[in-house]
Amino acid sequence: MDKWLANNTAAKIIALAVALILWAMVHVDTDAPTITRSSQGDQTTITNLAIKPYGFDNEKYVLKSVSPQQVSISVAGQRSLLTSLPSASEYEVKMDLSSISEPGKYEVPLQFDPPAGVELLSIQPSKVTVTVEEKVTQEFQAVVLTTGVPADGFTELDPVFEDGNTVKVTLPTSEMKQVQKIQGEMSVDGSNGNVSGRVKLVAYSNNGEVLDDAEIVPSSLKVQIPISSNVSSKTLPLNVSYSGRLPDGLVLSGVQAAAKEVKLYGASGALKSVDAFPPVTLDLSRITAEGTTRYTETLTAPSGVQRIEPSSVQYTVTVVPYKEKVISDVPIRLTGQANGLKATITDPESGRMDITIVGAPNLLSDVTASDIGLTADLSGLSAGTHNVQLKVSLPDYIGTGGDSPPSVTVEIAGTGESGAGETQTPPATETQPETPTPDSSTGSGETGNTEPPADNGSVDVPKDTDTPTDGESEPAQPGTTEENPPGDNPTNPDPNNTGEEGSPQGETPPSDQGGTTGNTGNTGNTGNTGGGTNAP
Repeated sequence: MDKWLANNTAAKIIALAVALILWAMVHVDTDAPTITRSSQGDQTTITNLAIKPYGFDNEKYVLKSVSPQQVSISVAGQRSLLTSLPSASEYEVKMDLSSISEPGKYEVPLQFDPPAGVELLSIQPSKVTVTVEEKVTQEFQAVVLTTGVPADGFTELDPVFEDGNTVKVTLPTSEMKQVQKIQGEMSVDGSNGNVSGRVKLVAYSNNGEVLDDAEIVPSSLKVQIPISSNVSSKTLPLNVSYSGRLPDGLVLSGVQAAAKEVKLYGASGALKSVDAFPPVTLDLSRITAEGTTRYTETLTAPSGVQRIEPSSVQYTVTVVPYKEKVISDVPIRLTGQANGLKATITDPESGRMDITIVGAPNLLSDVTASDIGLTADLSGLSAGTHNVQLKVSLPDYIGTGGDSPPSVTVEIAGTGESGAGETQTPPATETQPETPTPDSSTGSGETGNTEPPADNGSVDVPKDTDTPTDGESEPAQPGTTEENPPGDNPTNPDPNNTGEEGSPQGETPPSDQGGTTGNTGNTGNTGNTGGGTNAP
């Protein structure tokens, strides 16, 4: 026996047999149903036959499902022709999909061409249900993830793509919605110089799973990872502003940015002088209909900065037809009254107001009175009755409706008590007659005439630049200065944003409004993309 095993030919035969067994274990689909047959007289039933489609447009559509996936056939014929198990080529059930010209669910009849001498009695089931989806193609910005750590004293910089990082991804419609990123990996472990190579790209879903069906063009990118020992970096927020107007009746539903920050590289002295990165301006006039529009905006490095990453950012802007919603009993806040004066809201007497807001339906449903700030600024107003236009702070992507900006009537009066040697100016009203007051300069009881204002005390406050102008029949567009960029969840503005640089509103929101920092929805203000509403 030992002599036989030592024989070279025997060893080769054993090795070949083991190789064949291993190949079969790997390549044979053990989950596939086994084709079986059962005979009764001159009739035979064959089960678990697969279905082969033909005439299907694989370039435009994908066959998502076939139900059921296996069928049974009953045939009759000479016993000699039915004694052996059928092969796939002899017993092939087919379905014709050449008539399908749009996505959907279809019932498709099955076909079977029996071999010579065999008669088809039945197919069970005779029809199957197929689901067809359209293939869609979208552009994405691929990213490269580095693995490992460079050599001591060296730092990796952001990847540089030789031919850009824009790729086209093709998937069924339902799967395209799941795409989160297109990513490749490159190792920089132990490197003390630039690392270059071609990186294979993979599509990942929102839950981190690989989307195997994704067709990515190009499937790989040529990338260089710079490795440096003397370059400083600085990270700054990437803000966004808006220009142009949306078509009538449309509002912004959301804006997603592929990057929320930019990283600058250069000498430390040059980076120290850069405090903020200029906002990216999105031109809303490029949008002509509801739906999703993608902008790819190129970023330019500031003077003195060697490089900026990313070099471009993709923005996904979604617009939808607007809806209106009335928010009741929004409290009004008074600010700016001078010392010694007391202000009271006389109209509305409750100090609360109903506000009509407009925006995307899915965003309006979450807005409550606590999300809205109404502020009457009394700065510079003297005693009397005044009509004051309100400043309105709103969540992102929400605007105000109505033909004119909201306003309130405020009564301002002095808080000191009148007496000898004092002049007490009563609140002026539209029906208040000319009132004599003691002459404080004489203290002798002689009276002088204090003339009321020419309009009997009613003073219109000049419109603030942040307040909508009268006659504005449409919710205002977003402004054209910078704001905090909309993130993955644009309906939730940053609660820590208090009107500093990059703030949507550009001023500190009232403290009793829950920190709401949305735009007032007025022309020229920034941050609230809801200002892009064009209400009729």
